[in-house]
Amino acid sequence: MLHSLLLASLALPTVTGSEFSRLEDTPLKVACIGDSITYGSKVAAREKNHYPAQLGYILGDGFEVRNFGVGGSTLLGAADKPFVGTTRWEEVLAWKPDTVIVVLGTNDTCQNEQRPNWEHAADLEDDARAMVQALRKDSQGTRVLLCTPPPMFPDASGLAPERRADLAERAPRLKQIGQALRQVARGKKAIEYHDLARVFTAAETVDGVHTSPFGARALAQRLAEAVLAKRGKGLPSTGNTALGAELEANLVNLSTSDYHGFERMDFNLPKSGAACILVAPHEGLRGRPWLWRMRFFGHEPALELELLDRGMYLAYVDVAGLYGSPEALRRMTEFYDLLRQDDGPRLSSQPVLMGMSRGGLPALHWATVNPKKIAGLYVDNGVFDLSTWPGGKDGQRREAEWAEALKAWGWNEEEGMRVAGQLVAKSQRPAKEGVPLFVAVGLADEVVPPSRNSLRLAQAWERRGGPVYHWPKPGAKHHPHGVHPPASLRRSILTVLGHSTMPTVRAVPSAEYRGSAAGWGGGTWWDELAKLQALGREHPEATVVFLGDSITQSLSGAGDRVAHEGGTGPFHRDFGASKAINLGVSGDRTEHLLYRIKHGALASMNPRVIVLQIGVNNVAAAGHTARETAAGIEAVVASLRESEPQAKIVVCGPFPAGATPDDPRRICINAIHDRLKALNKDKSVLYVDLRKVFLDVRRIPNGNMAGDALHISPAGKEAWLSVLYFSVMDMLSR
Repeated sequence: MLHSLLLASLALPTVTGSEFSRLEDTPLKVACIGDSITYGSKVAAREKNHYPAQLGYILGDGFEVRNFGVGGSTLLGAADKPFVGTTRWEEVLAWKPDTVIVVLGTNDTCQNEQRPNWEHAADLEDDARAMVQALRKDSQGTRVLLCTPPPMFPDASGLAPERRADLAERAPRLKQIGQALRQVARGKKAIEYHDLARVFTAAETVDGVHTSPFGARALAQRLAEAVLAKRGKGLPSTGNTALGAELEANLVNLSTSDYHGFERMDFNLPKSGAACILVAPHEGLRGRPWLWRMRFFGHEPALELELLDRGMYLAYVDVAGLYGSPEALRRMTEFYDLLRQDDGPRLSSQPVLMGMSRGGLPALHWATVNPKKIAGLYVDNGVFDLSTWPGGKDGQRREAEWAEALKAWGWNEEEGMRVAGQLVAKSQRPAKEGVPLFVAVGLADEVVPPSRNSLRLAQAWERRGGPVYHWPKPGAKHHPHGVHPPASLRRSILTVLGHSTMPTVRAVPSAEYRGSAAGWGGGTWWDELAKLQALGREHPEATVVFLGDSITQSLSGAGDRVAHEGGTGPFHRDFGASKAINLGVSGDRTEHLLYRIKHGALASMNPRVIVLQIGVNNVAAAGHTARETAAGIEAVVASLRESEPQAKIVVCGPFPAGATPDDPRRICINAIHDRLKALNKDKSVLYVDLRKVFLDVRRIPNGNMAGDALHISPAGKEAWLSVLYFSVMDMLSR
């Protein structure tokens, strides 16, 4: 149990508190309580890159984030180093934060002669509850985020055998910690439970537990989402589940179980008897948005788990064997009405529908009939023309399924072949309403031909003005389903719903710390940032500035960034007389460049021309979508227009990545260029499309691209600058 000193301090005020009243210009205070993971004990450039620091960058100027991490500390009061026994605990209480993030438990899993902590595991719930009560003693408005310890990876590369054995023994205990924290937060206002089991990968740790700067970034991003989330009112106050007491009493065969750590409710509809599933998030978002899955519940659940983590509900009604027919729609209507009842869970009136494979039929049928009752449609190798599958026209013939489909729709063979694609023709209704369509498709699918199904639907949707988000999978067949990793799809869905923002437009620093690999000769991104800021101060006379990533950096290298006549290479030859300076930084993305601009990258200079080449790392490294990346580039241009109004900006869209035209990175970059064309409407901006410089007539990389089909060769540098030279000289002469 926790120390008696703590327990004595837990008398709560008798008056219910409200959220802090505060001046608008007073930052919200966020305290990060934790162990060595929070402290950042093995994070390179710790002071800049530990997760609370990166959380502060993401949250921005309206927040003050402090790191109260103590290496080796525990949640359990009877363990060998309880956090509540440290001076940092007293500092947290004295600071009176508005929000407290608690990430403790990793050290509680230890059970050996040196650290016999786990033997006190029975106290987890009581000790967590006592900590929360102490944090909220002075104000019931204090928000507490109880987080599970991040995952452990016994199979991480490079671990010693004894380390692997230790982590393999301790990792299963994390689930029990989560269960205790979940109970403490259950039904409590301003106390939230967050499961961090999926927060980062083994590659983002240095020893299977402690994060690298990249792991700290992933943790910060996840917790920033939690801090910024718009939470809704609680679910029904009566009853044992999210369904509420009245529905619980009237539903048939209601049962509850665990679904990847979330509460799952199974029941049957009162009228049709159809089997249904509702899975509740730990902390629901405002408006109670939900993902409505059609068919194959539980198959490839990565996306739905990420959405559940962030507060969306997951729902399912059995429409198997109905192939989107009117009977399927009747079941769906009964299910929808039930979830919208005032005495029930009262989910949003506009769910996001998910149609995987043959589940595409009921999802699209609902969208065509109820275009105002849908917030988005996600299809994954969807079936939309039954004549192709299971009818077999250009696709796979499945006799039993074809007979079943004909019966469900009341068709004979001839009718089925003639009208089975009718739903695509009716998609104009949701498209015209502006319903977004999210399309994941294996381009080599031989079972459900894309050209007659997913791609046909996407083309029809776009023709009718509907927004379409694409995740093409070259070479992929019907299986496996899903977008992996699902982050870009998850962000796109939540952004459409108003519960996320594009990461590309937010000014944050890079977590890159591998200076040698980045071509800096050592050090971290922060070291390189300081060098470039000093370089700008030393050369205020620069008239031309190159901004970008490693492709720009490679024009001069990191050691000779100021163009000078007589230097080696086209950068010095062509721009030495113009006093050009190269501020390209390897690995940078739009958000990092925005941070550099915001923090004075050009403050000491007064350039007349800025050459911008950025975006490929957003696509190739971060997995950002075309919409996100184009928005990031546009944000960089807007930031430059504001900070350097005297300058002309030459925007070189991202160069073509990928060895083949159907490479997803190439497809994404092409879509970025489609969006960047509008930049030429600004007389201060010149958008230049240089893709043809790096591709042959077959759209295969030519000698101007490097062997990785991502960077450019020495010949490519010559070609790039030769195209730019006369435009830049013309701008300088005006």
